[in-house]
Amino acid sequence: MILSGGGTTNRDLNGGEGEKPVSRWFMHNRVRMVTASFLVKHLLVDWRWGEAWFAEKLLDFELASNNGNWQWAAGCGCDAAPYFRVFNPETQQKKFDPEWKYILHWVPEYGTLKYPKPMIDHRVARERVLQIYKQALDWTPKNDFLFQ
Repeated sequence: MILSGGGTTNRDLNGGEGEKPVSRWFMHNRVRMVTASFLVKHLLVDWRWGEAWFAEKLLDFELASNNGNWQWAAGCGCDAAPYFRVFNPETQQKKFDPEWKYILHWVPEYGTLKYPKPMIDHRVARERVLQIYKQALDWTPKNDFLFQ
C-alpha cells in the first residue's frame, strides 16, 4: 500500500503511485485525491495517518493544503466533500488515464497475471463506509449506551 513503504494497493491510479520508490517525491493532485479517498473510505484508515505520511514524503508539502485536502477527502473538514463521495479508483483511471500511460510508467506489470488482484471491492467498501458515516450522523447521547 502506498503508505506502508512496501507493497501495493492493487488499485489503478493510486496503485501506480504507490509503486514509486519510497523516498520523497511529487504526486499528481488527482492521484492524491484518489489515494486519500481509498485509504480513508475503502480501508477505513484515519485521515491523519495519510496526512502525516504525505507531510513526510511529498516534496511540495504545504501544511494547510495537506491538512485541508485530507479532511476534504475524509468528509470531515470545514470545506469537506460530501461524506457520500467515494472515489471509484477504476472509474478515475478510465477517466484520467484511459491509455494507462501513468500507471504503466510506474507499474509495467499492471494488468498482467503478475499483478495482484485488488485488495477490496469498491462496491463493498463504498456501502460499508456509507453505513459507518450514516451511523455517525445518526448518533445522539440518547442512543449511546455510554451515556445511559
